Amino acid sequence: MASNKLLNGKERGKVTKKDIHKMGLYSVIEQSSFSFERMQACGFTESMIPTAKKIFKDSDEDMKEFMQYNMEFMNTEMHMATFLMGIIIAMEEAGEDRKLIEGIRNGLFGPFAGLGDAIFWFTLLPISAAICCSLAQSGSVLGPILYILIWFIAAISRIWFAEIGYVLGNKAVSSISSYSKYLTDAAGILGVTVVGGLIPSYVSFAFSDNLVYGIEGATVQSIFDNVLPNILPLAFVFFIFYLFKKKNANTIVMIIAIIIAGIILSFLGWM
Repeated sequence: MASNKLLNGKERGKVTKKDIHKMGLYSVIEQSSFSFERMQACGFTESMIPTAKKIFKDSDEDMKEFMQYNMEFMNTEMHMATFLMGIIIAMEEAGEDRKLIEGIRNGLFGPFAGLGDAIFWFTLLPISAAICCSLAQSGSVLGPILYILIWFIAAISRIWFAEIGYVLGNKAVSSISSYSKYLTDAAGILGVTVVGGLIPSYVSFAFSDNLVYGIEGATVQSIFDNVLPNILPLAFVFFIFYLFKKKNANTIVMIIAIIIAGIILSFLGWM
């Protein structure tokens, strides 16, 4: 296990193998409180809370900071989320810089999503479904039983993913400590890049082809696309960010305003 460091004058608690296994089981609830604002962040944070409490003991301030940075936007493949939880817990236990941990979290969830999807949903799912459906079509009761068994094992494999992430996190602590400044900067850049790259995937903003400009009939949307593809979703995200950051806009009010604006622009034939 990782060596303890002082936390607000007190020693950090130790995490046991049993704690990590429990966290792996708790991570099954990761998508239970899914939202379009934070995606999986609520369930991701909740899964780690029992283990984090053991690390921070009675330090409410550290628990608060831990929950705040983990409640930021999170969207990754579920097994990889558990793997990332193990890394985060290992680094928290070792007393690593929280900005570094936050940067690693934000920088890894995107690449981990692609890796987990490729393993579980693009490989294991179609192969297991094809084999089990074939058995079921031939009249064998083994088909559905085997399918349930495969995905039961896939579900509880989160325990092993949590442990692997924790072990790798511990092994990386010494290397991370030596290059923390460079890794913090790199992780921050990677995190911003990943989140920025998600904008065109999650934000749709485009003018209707009925909206033309000039006598040659070029569409307004084609003009923006020629300047920079996806510039409108990017500009829209920055505008919303400005309202939240500088104007302290209310989330519910902003959601309702966006819905109403979308209906009006669609009714006018602009979008």
